[in-house]
Amino acid sequence: MKVKEGIFFNRNSCRFEVGQGEISSDGLPLSVILQVTRRCNFSCVFCSETEKMDDPTLEELQKIRDNLYGVPRIYLSGGEPLLRKDLPEILDIFYGSFVVGLPTNAVIHTTELMKILKERVDFVNIGLDGPRNVTTRIRGDYDKIMKGIHRFKEYGISLSLSCVVLSSTKDAILFTCQIADLVEAKKLKLILPIPKGNALDLSASEYLSLEESEAIFADVRKAKEVYGWTPKITLTTWGPDVEGYSLLMYPDGNTYAWPVYDQPDKVLLLGNLKEISIRDIWAKNPYKRNHYNKYLGKSIFVA
Repeated sequence: MKVKEGIFFNRNSCRFEVGQGEISSDGLPLSVILQVTRRCNFSCVFCSETEKMDDPTLEELQKIRDNLYGVPRIYLSGGEPLLRKDLPEILDIFYGSFVVGLPTNAVIHTTELMKILKERVDFVNIGLDGPRNVTTRIRGDYDKIMKGIHRFKEYGISLSLSCVVLSSTKDAILFTCQIADLVEAKKLKLILPIPKGNALDLSASEYLSLEESEAIFADVRKAKEVYGWTPKITLTTWGPDVEGYSLLMYPDGNTYAWPVYDQPDKVLLLGNLKEISIRDIWAKNPYKRNHYNKYLGKSIFVA
């Protein structure tokens, strides 16, 4: 799927890819994260989004959709978006206008919901941080997550996995890669925590250094080649090249560049998507190049 000159969205890998032509970061972003709720049925030790907010209404989301015109991809995020009883109506608002990704913990998977997601979502992104004891300790019930993963697979819903890497869980990463391969995930995203929300209570020793992260990913790259794992595997570390890369809309419509390291909440306010267009918000963003480089895999580790 061509999204602009020289950039394509590969539905098989659930990633943006560079084709031929000059790449420009002017105009519009590639991807925007929309928090449709802050409610959640997990309490991850690394969660950054712990402040309670009211859910946006369907009418507000329709206005937000209109103001996002031209953006290739959105994530309907949380909290846990599957907690919204009106999620089918939300999907109806956005389906057809965007590539729709859905981050989820996968523990809600009724037959009716699975049928709707199969028709209205391009892929889901499920959090899994390692084998049973690791995931259950830092995120939530491993067995419920795995049951959900198998339900999504049963209905043919494309999935990727996200894994937050702590110092105390780094030895489980190769097991996580094997799980991603076994469940036929399109990609596995390894991410370091951001010191915000629940993550402020983590010991400083849980945060890996850049050197430690590079060494870990070197092992991942080697193991992928040796074992023939098929998912695309990435690692995002928090250096200057990825600062502010993400456009994140809170439930109240305020839209931020994230993460911005010197800001108290690690976000820089750019505008409100209920009030102005994404083009106007994008024009204020000082991190345009970081946004493009990150989503095109130029500022992260990729195997």
